[in-house]
Amino acid sequence: MQSMLKKAMLISLILSALFIVNSCKKKTETDPNVLTGETNLPLTQKDSVTNIYFLVNGVNLPGTTFKVLSNDNGMVTYGATVSTAAYPDSLIADLITIVPQLISYYKPKDVTWSIGTNGTLNVQFKLKITSEGMQNYFIDGKPWTVKYADPVGTDYSVTRDNGQTLTATVTEKTGVDDWPYSFWQIKTSKVEYVAPTDDPVLTKVTFRVNHKFGLVYVKAEGKNGKVIEINLISFFLL
Repeated sequence: MQSMLKKAMLISLILSALFIVNSCKKKTETDPNVLTGETNLPLTQKDSVTNIYFLVNGVNLPGTTFKVLSNDNGMVTYGATVSTAAYPDSLIADLITIVPQLISYYKPKDVTWSIGTNGTLNVQFKLKITSEGMQNYFIDGKPWTVKYADPVGTDYSVTRDNGQTLTATVTEKTGVDDWPYSFWQIKTSKVEYVAPTDDPVLTKVTFRVNHKFGLVYVKAEGKNGKVIEINLISFFLL
């Protein structure tokens, strides 16, 4: 009797272990915010630089560069110093007002910024970047992931601490080299995010990603009527 009881207990333990393993495996396979892939990428090597170009309502403004400060197993820290001396005073005033509003509303993790007395804007932030995709922590510090291979119609959602769910969607993926990247054409996935009505600054954000160059374009449409476009080009990869 004791022998049969021991066997039954052993079988129960084995079945329980298999259930737990399979449950974890299933969650990992279906969780949209599990980002795997190679982390040692040319794009994210320490000291590599990406050029940034700005347009505000279609007008070109002086650009800057983002530099990789560190790469810890795919967790990439970027830094930038932007001289705003050539920017309109109205834009600097907007930055001073809008950035704190966005930070207060979205509560991002690992994002710091400051504007010096000489008008220099200093920015630092972290992203997880792999050969599979990109992951940011700009919403309550929660992971929000975009994967390069995902098809049109894929939704990327994050549920906030207040219960609100925010969603971005892949809306375009032609599969051909049709997006201008400096003097070249590349394939991109277009992802669109419509901001909730209580967002104090934004109405919509559109961005494009590429499997080699990562984030290549951002378009932010504001409630104040301004449209900011950012093109990101990593010339060292061309």
